[in-house]
Amino acid sequence: AALAAAQFIPTAENVREYKGIKWEETRHDLDRVFERDGISYGTEIKNTLGYIEKEELKIKIQMCEKFGVKPLFIMRMSPKSYIDMVWRNGGFTLIFKYQLYPFGYEWLAEEVRKKLGLPVGCPRAIEAGTINRFLKWHLKGIGKDNV
Repeated sequence: AALAAAQFIPTAENVREYKGIKWEETRHDLDRVFERDGISYGTEIKNTLGYIEKEELKIKIQMCEKFGVKPLFIMRMSPKSYIDMVWRNGGFTLIFKYQLYPFGYEWLAEEVRKKLGLPVGCPRAIEAGTINRFLKWHLKGIGKDNV
């Protein structure tokens, strides 16, 4: 929803085929494809406390390359080497500090924070500044440097 609010339109979900190109090398899929300004982003969303497995990251990047889309990884946390790998393949990594729970589950998030000391939250919406990091990068890539 936060990407759509920034005019990134979701065009596909659970993607193993995109614009007639099929991914048959593994059983992986991309979570979504978003488009804006004629650019498509193969998007993987990881709202987990652990890192994505490095091999899975590589496969998702390969999928984006095959589909002709830019990689966009939205993750709670990521090692710098993963961020660099995505960047070197023409993509962007949007990092969240907190693991996100559905709005209204603040009671659960509070329990997790108290008992486990983990960074979790239940925001009503993603803050504009978070999405603006990606939007600024996108606009710079198409020659528009202002948000």
